[in-house]
Amino acid sequence: PILVTGKDGKQRLLAGQKAGVVYALDPQNGKLLWKTRIGKGGALGGIHWGMAADGENVYAANSDNMYGLNLDDTTIKASPGIYALDIVSGNITWSAPVPQVKGMPKYLSVNSAAPVAVPGVVFAGSNDGHLRAYASEDGHVIWDYNTARKFETVNGVEGNGGSIDCASPLVTDGMLYVNSGYASFCEKPGNVLLAFSVKNRWPQNLRFTD
Repeated sequence: PILVTGKDGKQRLLAGQKAGVVYALDPQNGKLLWKTRIGKGGALGGIHWGMAADGENVYAANSDNMYGLNLDDTTIKASPGIYALDIVSGNITWSAPVPQVKGMPKYLSVNSAAPVAVPGVVFAGSNDGHLRAYASEDGHVIWDYNTARKFETVNGVEGNGGSIDCASPLVTDGMLYVNSGYASFCEKPGNVLLAFSVKNRWPQNLRFTD
C-alpha cells in the first residue's frame, strides 16, 4: 500500500490487487473512497508487487496475459501495461500497453514488476526484459532499453539479463539501478544488476549510458 497526499491536500491509502483493481481508502477509518479496474486480473494477472505515486497520479503495472487469468468474466479483456490514475478521483489519466517484442511469447509482454516514479518520469520493467521510461504527463515512452542480453560484468562473472519482475527499479543520486532475470513461471532467467547514469536532467533530453 501507499500513503499519499493528493493535490486536494487530503491523504489516501492506495492499494492494488491481483484482481486488476486499484483502491483508495481513507487512512483514518478505512472507508472506500474509490476503486478502479484496470485489467482482467487473475492468479498471475492484475497488480503484483506494488505501485508508485506522486502528488498527481498513482502508477500501476498490470500483468494480464500471464498464466492464471480470470477467465470466468468474458466481458473484461486482458489489458497489460502501465496505468496512471488520478489520486483524487480514481479516473484513468492514461494507459500505455506493453509493446509486443518480435519473437517474444505474448505472455511475457506484460508489466509485473513494481514501477518507480520520479518527477516527470515513470520507470517500469517488463517480463520481456525491456526497461522503459514513460512520461508521467501522458505515458509516451521516452526511453526503452532491452536488458535481455549478455553483459560484460565488473566482477568477471558471465552475465545475462532476462525478465524484469518483482522489485521496482531504484533511482538515486542521478543513477538508475535494476535487476534483470526472473526464472519463475516460464520467464527469462538472468543474473545481472544493471546501473545506468543520467547524462541530462529528465524529462528533457533523457539519455542513459550503460
